[in-house]
Amino acid sequence: MIFSIYFIKKIFNALIVCGGISYAIFFIFSLIGNLGESFSFSTILHLSALNSLQIIAYIPSHLFILSFCLIVLQLKSKNELIIIKEYIELKKLLLIVFPILILFVFIELKKETFSTNIEKTKSNLLNTKNLEETKIFILSDGNKKKFYIFSEFNLKEETINQYLGFEVEKQKINKGEISKNLNLHENNLYSKNAYIYENNDFRFESINKKLFDNFTNFWSQNTKKIIKTDNDNINSSYNFVQSIFFHIFFYFCISIIFLNKELVKRNANRLKIFFLILALFIYHLLIPKIMLENFHLFFHAISLTIFIIIFFKTTQYE
Repeated sequence: MIFSIYFIKKIFNALIVCGGISYAIFFIFSLIGNLGESFSFSTILHLSALNSLQIIAYIPSHLFILSFCLIVLQLKSKNELIIIKEYIELKKLLLIVFPILILFVFIELKKETFSTNIEKTKSNLLNTKNLEETKIFILSDGNKKKFYIFSEFNLKEETINQYLGFEVEKQKINKGEISKNLNLHENNLYSKNAYIYENNDFRFESINKKLFDNFTNFWSQNTKKIIKTDNDNINSSYNFVQSIFFHIFFYFCISIIFLNKELVKRNANRLKIFFLILALFIYHLLIPKIMLENFHLFFHAISLTIFIIIFFKTTQYE
């Protein structure tokens, strides 16, 4: 019990130190990048601070890896790591780490939400006229895709400059519509007239029709690009569960590598361990970003299986 408290304190201290250093580095680079912008110095400071938080929220795994690296260096410098590995099993160490691991998994699952909220704060900070440029809504249904592009919405005056919508099937445009005569009524977006493309022909349509329900909330609650598929409801539960296990096994793998008995040995190949952690880190960042049209679920099931194999392979000789 005493060791558990001691080890958790070590982890939290390492997280605070590495978090502070990471934040400072991201802040400095963001500050340098924003100095050329035509904002007040106070706005640049606020923007740099938000950018730093956004980066940390979006790649929390780097903080986990740096913290464990710092813990191992501290324990090895005092020869405590040898004692820990001699008397405490790996399973018990993983149980101690598990609450921290769950915290990072939660951040991974919610990082899009955190990033979006920070992005909104940045937009409110920069867009003093409440004017935002463009948002794209993509609706996918099998081979068909519908694109809805909205430009220059002024939230204060409740005006929008342009709407463009078109339907694509097998890289061919079936139908398109563009309108600049738009108005909002009860949060819904209406078009008074529009140019229509259909059956290889253009026509002008002077009809007042509803284009988008609850447009004001849609604009304020979503980022610049929104993709939705008709299979979202079917696959969302599977994707959520798969994502949980994917992140859990990634963090377990990183924990095991740092707490592995190989690191205790003086002749341990630290370069090999470094490249293994770097490869897992890059793999963990890239895989969720890869979107496949027909084999998406199968591909991510394979990626999860790879982490499971690494996990059991690493613990085999402990």
